[in-house]
Amino acid sequence: MIKIKLLTSPTCPYCPMAADVVRKFVEKNKDVVAIEIPVNTDEGLKEAVKFGIRGVPALIINDQAVILGVPSMGELQRVVEQMRAY
Repeated sequence: MIKIKLLTSPTCPYCPMAADVVRKFVEKNKDVVAIEIPVNTDEGLKEAVKFGIRGVPALIINDQAVILGVPSMGELQRVVEQMRAY
């Protein structure tokens, strides 16, 4: 199972868009993808520091792949397929 973690901030204007893309992606791919509880970087700063993230929205996939910004469905699909290959 591929795990996606979304890092957000309440002041980020792009985070709701990223959350919507991730939610739709997970709904379409329930059999292979799960989303962890979104991490608010204002409260979970250690998580952002752990992965060297300096901006949000950011996606961490299986604790290694990072996508900064709002991903497209295609970009998210490509990264997940690469992660499944390993």
